[in-house]
Amino acid sequence: MSYVWKRSGIVAGIAIIAVLALLFGRVASEAREELAAARAYRHDDRPDRAIEHYRRSIRWALPLSPYQAEAVSELESLAKELEAEGDTDLALLAWRSLSGGIAATRTLYSGSQPVREKANDQIARLLARDRSAGVDARLSVEQLAADHRRLLSDRRSPDPFWGLVLLSGMAVWVGALLLLVRRGFDSTGRFHWATARGPVWGALLGFLSFALGLLFA
Repeated sequence: MSYVWKRSGIVAGIAIIAVLALLFGRVASEAREELAAARAYRHDDRPDRAIEHYRRSIRWALPLSPYQAEAVSELESLAKELEAEGDTDLALLAWRSLSGGIAATRTLYSGSQPVREKANDQIARLLARDRSAGVDARLSVEQLAADHRRLLSDRRSPDPFWGLVLLSGMAVWVGALLLLVRRGFDSTGRFHWATARGPVWGALLGFLSFALGLLFA
């Protein structure tokens, strides 16, 4: 029985490594292709399409991959270039795409994001220059920029307690199911409630915690 488990573990490990390799390869390939498309459209003087592909390249983020940093740098340069040419609308779209692309790559823990903060500053500055709304007539450009910046900084984060309940419940749920497979059956494959009782209850409680965390986080 131990030999079977050892062999199954090796096969599972190889399968996981293969899946991760394919996943990382796909992400890197998509990021590279989107960056190449963005450069081609920029070369053809089609900045609107270039912005779209830069944003897509940024969203295909991967640790240690150079493509996101290159896309961010080039999109930032394009935004400044468009504003210098007087195309404020496209410049605003470029900064929004930069901020949104980085926001779409958030992980379980995301620290400070200076590039996104800079992009949000530029978005607020450009939005404050549009004084077409009557409600903004009494506000200065600086006040409008501060208001827009405050709205851009308003984030709705998951509740820490229920987020912890969700993650803990999922860990207990998966762990109990693995324990059930290992202890709930004998060498002939027969189910034994006496040894499976604990893992079954653990799996149920873990799933309940996961569901509650998913509901309230």
